[in-house]
Amino acid sequence: MTARTPEQDDVRLPVEAGPVGGAVDNEPIDSRRIRRRLTFGVAADLAGLPASLSPWQRAYEAWRSADLPWGHGPAPRVPSAAPSAAASVAPSETPFEAPAETPPEAPSAWKPIRTPIDQKVYSPPEPRRTPARTRRLRAGVAIAAGLVLVAGGAIVLLGRDGGGTARPRVPAAVSADRLFAADPVATTDGLVQNLAALGSDGATLVAAGTEGPGAEGRERAEFLYSSGLGGSGSAWRTARVRAADGSEPPLGDRPRLVSGGQGTWVALGRDAGGAVVTWTGKDAKSWTRQPPTGAVFRPSDEVNALARTPRGFVAAGAASGRAVVWSSADGRAWQRLDGLRAAGITGLDRLAASGDVLVTHGTYQKKVTRKKGRRKATRTVRGEGVWRSADGGRTWTAVDVPQGHGSHGATKGLVAWRGGFATVREGSRTTGRRKHRRTTRFGVLLTSPDGRRWRAAGTFGGAAYTGVERFGGSAEGLAVLITDRVKGRAGRTVLRSADGRTWQPTGTVAGPAAGPATEVSGLTVAPDGTVALAGHRGDDAYLSGVDLASVPGAVHTERTIRSVSTGPGRVVAVGSTNGATAVWSSPDGRQWTRAPVPSTPGWLSDVAYGSGGWLAVGRASGASSGPLAFVSPDGASWTKVPFPKGASGTGPSAVTTGPAGYVAVGPGAARRTTDRTSWKRTGIDGRPTDVAATARGYVAVGSRGTAPAIWTSPDGLTWKTAELPAALAPGPLTRVAARGDALIAVGPNSAPLVSTDAGATWTPRPLTGTPTPAEPSKPAAPALSGVRLSTFTLSTAAPQLATPPTGTVPTAVAATPKGWVVAGTLGRAAGIWTSRDGAAWRRVPAAGLDGPGDSRLTVLTSLGGDLLALGTRAAHRGTSTLLWRAAMP
Repeated sequence: MTARTPEQDDVRLPVEAGPVGGAVDNEPIDSRRIRRRLTFGVAADLAGLPASLSPWQRAYEAWRSADLPWGHGPAPRVPSAAPSAAASVAPSETPFEAPAETPPEAPSAWKPIRTPIDQKVYSPPEPRRTPARTRRLRAGVAIAAGLVLVAGGAIVLLGRDGGGTARPRVPAAVSADRLFAADPVATTDGLVQNLAALGSDGATLVAAGTEGPGAEGRERAEFLYSSGLGGSGSAWRTARVRAADGSEPPLGDRPRLVSGGQGTWVALGRDAGGAVVTWTGKDAKSWTRQPPTGAVFRPSDEVNALARTPRGFVAAGAASGRAVVWSSADGRAWQRLDGLRAAGITGLDRLAASGDVLVTHGTYQKKVTRKKGRRKATRTVRGEGVWRSADGGRTWTAVDVPQGHGSHGATKGLVAWRGGFATVREGSRTTGRRKHRRTTRFGVLLTSPDGRRWRAAGTFGGAAYTGVERFGGSAEGLAVLITDRVKGRAGRTVLRSADGRTWQPTGTVAGPAAGPATEVSGLTVAPDGTVALAGHRGDDAYLSGVDLASVPGAVHTERTIRSVSTGPGRVVAVGSTNGATAVWSSPDGRQWTRAPVPSTPGWLSDVAYGSGGWLAVGRASGASSGPLAFVSPDGASWTKVPFPKGASGTGPSAVTTGPAGYVAVGPGAARRTTDRTSWKRTGIDGRPTDVAATARGYVAVGSRGTAPAIWTSPDGLTWKTAELPAALAPGPLTRVAARGDALIAVGPNSAPLVSTDAGATWTPRPLTGTPTPAEPSKPAAPALSGVRLSTFTLSTAAPQLATPPTGTVPTAVAATPKGWVVAGTLGRAAGIWTSRDGAAWRRVPAAGLDGPGDSRLTVLTSLGGDLLALGTRAAHRGTSTLLWRAAMP
């Protein structure tokens, strides 16, 4: 292909766009020179291109990633017509609307001047889709969808429509995990993960559970599938999960049951609010979260078991002291069966299906009469039993599972396998007399071909056997996890049987003696006879024989940024990664370096710069829980220093620096220091969560009981409770920012509270307004790697006031040279509001904060002339760090 200068077809810069960088009206713009500058200036900054490509080859890829045609075209023509009437209307008086269609211009006698061929450039032999590596480059918002001229601080977009000044383009939020490095030597990911359910259907196995930061309601549902156990983890994959409308599923879902058959899968669990949730999957590779089921599943229901039948799926459980069964043909529409004919059943907890026959285990109430002397006493006790149904769970008949082979007690587990149904009991046998008397313990297998007639089929265990922990299996065989004791040490062994008569040990499961005990929640048998177990060990998920870290997308790294502060020539962010303290620093807020902080399990919650240098505070977790403090002279090198341990053993939640020195606050206490090592303590009646310094002293916010609370102090040691407006919603205030004697405090359950007198009085000022319209930006790239963060100017058009956004939850606040900024969430999206005085708010446009997934901005700071916002985006594939930067609104 012959190289031609990359030009945008029929691009015109109208005169009504106004002067750019001091240019006078009607002055022609050298579009070719501008495009050359874009080509070589922007393409050089894009990551992911091979180093062997020439500048022109890189430019070609840059233009193609921006969906711009690569070819020869005319230079833009600058019309000399006078500005239209619409162009003279003040921006505040003209709302942004979709441009109206205009008739085509009359043919012009002007002819383009052909440019010479420059050189041969890289080009594919035929049109093809943009590869993934160039799609990643679209995080460079400067070339998102057109040419950009930057001059004198203004931004002009040259659109493809050939006329009119484009609306200001606001930068999109980007995923910034690569900017904030995790701990390279960490041995844990720092998240809490659990595989609560395990199911099998022929050669397909499915494990379902959750992964999250350990906070209830912030976990994400996770499904793994395998078409065969290879032992190395290569056979397992992460499944795709979507809501019924194709969107990202919400956080807080917890799948607890899974079953499949004939290529169809269903999982049941709970959402963050406690309601029952259903997922369906056709091939186990992709799952759909179904809409709420209304009155079929109620919040008080206990759904304990799930099985696949030839007619569909059946679930069993309890509600208000009565057994309940649910049935569905496809896992989407369910029918509730409340009135079971088997009288007295109070709940069902196990379920197995073989053909059209269902067998369930549960509890029932029975009356027991005992004779006490000459009188008889009758009381109601709880018993356990087994029931059978041949009509999809509509009617149930009690069946007897007799004792045999020395068995005793209740049954454990219930499995449908090739021989029908199976369960197990504990068993024992005593031999010898008197001092030669010896008791041998073992397990007893009981089987039934049809669920009606049961018999003892054999025993298992061995000399070291002490009990049955879990029993399971599939059509491929049976498996049992037993406890044993060898040479005085407790252990756990997995036994497997293909016929129910002979058992072989297949491995062991770690117990508490080797660290955190492995909790097994699911057990089944694969077609090749491999026994699969799922559960968790400590805070890590457990899948037998599989290194989950080697399964793409199965394990993620905890990365949380809790605070950012600025100092002379340095920006410092603190938080945690891999479950341990972390500090990052940057000279400009664009390129971040992880500081060599002593790794301590826990987190840093806040950081401040004062006359003595940097101070970061937080809390250690684990066996050595308590307060943490680190100091630094320059923000790059840090040293751990002692911090007094309070009566509650918790660490400080926030720190600031003011006229009397550094002040840190935490539950029930405040402390002050001038040298960052020796502290003076005073009590606070409540739980302060944040603190800020004013011109007169300090202000802390938090809660007293369930009510929001604010305290003021002139010196950090004498605190007074401020009087708050009446009828504030319950819940804590979580953030506060100060500028002079003005303050704004925010919390999840109330409107921002504004004070202009150093915290003495407060007034609620609801967030109002809709975003000032701006040119929509393309979605941000999934990752940020070596991409230069460009700064854009936000629109300053007059705000469009509206009713307060429903469900807005403030998450962060910051003072800026121009006023105030508040971040919050609206449903699953994040939003940003600005105000000059805290009284009237307007929401500013910020692309990339509305999904996919749950977006939250939790940190705001003023950085020179820019606003820097950090937070998270959580989706079913994991949680990533979110970064948004723009010129100060």
